[in-house]
Amino acid sequence: MRNFIFRRFIYAIISVIAATFLVFGLSRMSGDPRLLYAKPGGYGNTEEQWEALGKKLGLDKPFHIQYLMYLGRTLKGDLGKTLLDERPVLDLFRELLWSTVSLGIVSWVFATALGIPLGILSAVKRGSLWDYIARGVALLGVSMTTFWLAIILILVFAVNLGWLPAGTRGNFDGYWWQWKNLSYYVLPSFTLGIGAAAGYLRITRSAMLEVLDSEYVKLARAKGVSNNAVIWKHAFKNALIPPLTIAPLLMVSFITGVIVTESIFAWPGLGRIGVDAIGNNDFPVLTATVLFFAIIFAVVNFLTDIAYAFIDPRIRYS
Repeated sequence: MRNFIFRRFIYAIISVIAATFLVFGLSRMSGDPRLLYAKPGGYGNTEEQWEALGKKLGLDKPFHIQYLMYLGRTLKGDLGKTLLDERPVLDLFRELLWSTVSLGIVSWVFATALGIPLGILSAVKRGSLWDYIARGVALLGVSMTTFWLAIILILVFAVNLGWLPAGTRGNFDGYWWQWKNLSYYVLPSFTLGIGAAAGYLRITRSAMLEVLDSEYVKLARAKGVSNNAVIWKHAFKNALIPPLTIAPLLMVSFITGVIVTESIFAWPGLGRIGVDAIGNNDFPVLTATVLFFAIIFAVVNFLTDIAYAFIDPRIRYS
């Protein structure tokens, strides 16, 4: 078990480093960031200023040296400064981190609370009206694109009905559980979580159906075991592996979806500044944003692998 966890931990570190290397290289290939400063009559127009600016940004060194310097600064907690206003990227992340994390947590809770119970209900009530309703929810969830759904939700519930805010995170006055604060989360979290809920629903239903049709479940029913015990004690635990398997894949949809969601809803988070960094070629912000999302993805994969080992002894002792 200890060796298994250690190997997975090393794989997670390698994945994060590979992601930072790829994005750092692509950000350098996308253009020279000095062009942002070279405005008519501004700093960077003369050759001396151009060279001094390149030395300041580390562009006078070979690519591998630039990357190693960036990696060394990152390990020390120095993510660099934004190119436009020379503000520490770490300070910017501290301001916006909880905004993105809180949206992700609310969306994940919504997806889990909707998808897994509906998947179980659909499997247990196979062929009934509940089954068709749950399968319809799954079909709609995987069919609707994030940007289209976000616009439709804003149009219906914010513009036409006026029930919910159209965007931003609000001033967040008072206690967090007050409706005036939570209402800002409804539309973004639904937009971000409905696709993941549909994924959970479909895979949970398939796994539950497979287990419910297995021979040991039929034997348990023949021995007089109650229906609740069959579902929750025998079937549900053995059907957990497939939902855990797709959890990292659903996290990918969260990572890509939060960028679109925050942009449409004007949500002050890391996804939104990542989009702005692409337009401004602000590679310190861009690489830091990708590093953050890569760490989240690696951590989710690592925790999923550990959960595998606890649920399935075959993995733990392999």
